[in-house]
Amino acid sequence: MNDAPTKDYRPGWIQDFLISVVFLTRLPVPLDIKFSMAAVGSASRCFPLVGVIVGGISGAVFYGAILLNLPLLLCAFLALAAQVVLTGALHEDAIGDVADGFGGGATKDKKLEIMRDSRVGTYAVVTLILVMGMKAAVLSSFNDPNIAFSVIVSSAVASRGMLTWGMYLLAPASDNGLGASAGKPALITALWALFFTILLPLLVLGPFLGSIGILAAIVGAVLISGIALRQIGGQTGDVLGSIQQFAELFFLIALSAVIT
Repeated sequence: MNDAPTKDYRPGWIQDFLISVVFLTRLPVPLDIKFSMAAVGSASRCFPLVGVIVGGISGAVFYGAILLNLPLLLCAFLALAAQVVLTGALHEDAIGDVADGFGGGATKDKKLEIMRDSRVGTYAVVTLILVMGMKAAVLSSFNDPNIAFSVIVSSAVASRGMLTWGMYLLAPASDNGLGASAGKPALITALWALFFTILLPLLVLGPFLGSIGILAAIVGAVLISGIALRQIGGQTGDVLGSIQQFAELFFLIALSAVIT
């Protein structure tokens, strides 16, 4: 996540998109407006659009690796590596923290304390191995580079749209941190995010495959959200990142089951 100085933030589509890119990626952005967590709340309507960039670059890496006749599993790991580089492992770090906190804490306060700890525990390591391994296994099942590219882009879009709805529907679990400082997006912001979350996968994959992927992403997001509500009573930045990871994983698994 980058910091950006100077001018006051004024809502607008271009500004919101740039704020979203700064927040969700490590891509250099010539941003001349002041970055704040309050701005992220409004900018979250553009989260799915950032998925086009992340998914597009990751999908292009997969596509190129296939054209080089590399093993499909290696193609998958290269695509995932591209995502990690682009995002600075933002969401992977989040799901690791959630795994450590939910798995190692006996009380809500202890869970939140562990999630804030920068050290990595056994639960995080095992969870990351499983999640990344499952993603790689699923991606390696797509031997058509065109289909693989479309699925990667669509899953990146839909999963980031779930972030906005996590912010809108789940109350912050603590008084500090990203979940509280970003605030609850306005309904119109969440609806714009939903519009892009639905429209782009349907355009890229078609109505049938797109609908299956979107529904699967919603199931994944609802599942981790329900676990978070039970464990700590709401969302944090780490929970939101985990929502993205679960939504993306479920999207990929669903499409693999239908296509392959």
